[in-house]
Amino acid sequence: MKKIKILTLLLCCLLSMSSCSQTLNKEDAKSRNKADSIIEKFLEKETKNRSYVLFSTTDENYIIIIENTNSYNEFYIKDSKEIVPGNTYSKPNELLKKMFNKDIYQKEFITFKSDFFMPDGYELSSGNITYFVLKDENRNRYGEARLSVLIKPNPIDGEIYAYLVEKLLKQ
Repeated sequence: MKKIKILTLLLCCLLSMSSCSQTLNKEDAKSRNKADSIIEKFLEKETKNRSYVLFSTTDENYIIIIENTNSYNEFYIKDSKEIVPGNTYSKPNELLKKMFNKDIYQKEFITFKSDFFMPDGYELSSGNITYFVLKDENRNRYGEARLSVLIKPNPIDGEIYAYLVEKLLKQ
């Protein structure tokens, strides 16, 4: 009986530690919540039961790419106030196909303090704060990160990241 109590206590400790490691700080939670509210406000119908990638700078300007059965649709949100339709790309599109591959992303929320950058830290960090997430049709999050525009190493694939930054800066 004593062994069961000890094992139960250890299990509870492990569960509480893992839930603490997933707790977001105030600014990370703010970026996540703002992104979710942008989708809800502007693109809830378009994203229902679909995967999408969202990338933002300063929690104000967003590019959202929605995966459809035969295409991908881009949308831009400017200053969190105005939606601008972007391009529609037919499938197959190799870059966008890679962008929606859940297997290439980190599972945890990546910030400057994440294990991803340990033990050496990051080599380079400069520019405005960005937020990235791939959400699947079930609203599971992949590759979620809140970092700076220039970050090395980058947890997001370099080709995908460059595409999103370039598209958003051109808007």
